[in-house]
Amino acid sequence: MSNSTYQPNSSTESWSITSKVDQTQYEIVISKPLPPPPPTGYPVIYVLDGNAFFQTVQDAVRLQARKSEKTGVSPAVVVGVGYATDQDFDTANRLYHFTPTSRRSIDAGKSGGAKNFLAFIEEELKPQIEKTFSINVLHQTLFGHSLGGLFALYTLFIKATAFQYYIAISPSIWWDNRYILTRVEPFMTNLHKQKNRLNLFLAVGSRETDFMISDSSELFHTLFPATSSNLNVTYYKADEENHISMVPSVVSRVLRFISNS
Repeated sequence: MSNSTYQPNSSTESWSITSKVDQTQYEIVISKPLPPPPPTGYPVIYVLDGNAFFQTVQDAVRLQARKSEKTGVSPAVVVGVGYATDQDFDTANRLYHFTPTSRRSIDAGKSGGAKNFLAFIEEELKPQIEKTFSINVLHQTLFGHSLGGLFALYTLFIKATAFQYYIAISPSIWWDNRYILTRVEPFMTNLHKQKNRLNLFLAVGSRETDFMISDSSELFHTLFPATSSNLNVTYYKADEENHISMVPSVVSRVLRFISNS
């Protein structure tokens, strides 16, 4: 039996932040690689629904970045954006924060707080992350699933410069009569103004509902003709995967996309 001691290659810390925008209490978990940052700083991945998905993404980065030359995955700071709950999902807060419009017919709580949530990320969270860690501000990723995927698309279409990599897994494009699709044309019209390349990874499972699959496919085929030096769009339909199994099944593919696009 070996006497060697396990040497981790990342460290983790937790923050509690009460937003000045709407007084929401966020629980932020950050994983930082132990090796020194490259001259440009670490890439950073902001993971929505952090209570549910931070550990999945963090573990994949930690393990695969140990052999970057073989896995194609680079060391990165991973930031889980979650809430003060012991549940995987805070239904009320995610419904409010991840949706761009308000729908009165929703019984689960209020909606339409995406503008406030984006303000929290841009004006409060990111500055604190960049103050604390050496971050490459030209290699930032927003990772969202379901309603979180909807928020990733909203951010891309409304404020594309916030991130360079957008991960929308099983995005809830259906929200409010597919409101998000009304933002595509203005986004594409202004695409030529982008100074830095934008990268979108769009994914859906073959065992999801028909409208989830058709909505994602339609969005991809709408955006794909705009693929250029300013925009890179990848679409992946995962065989045999459902809405819940999608995240763990595509994380490694996502990390290679982030590292190599």
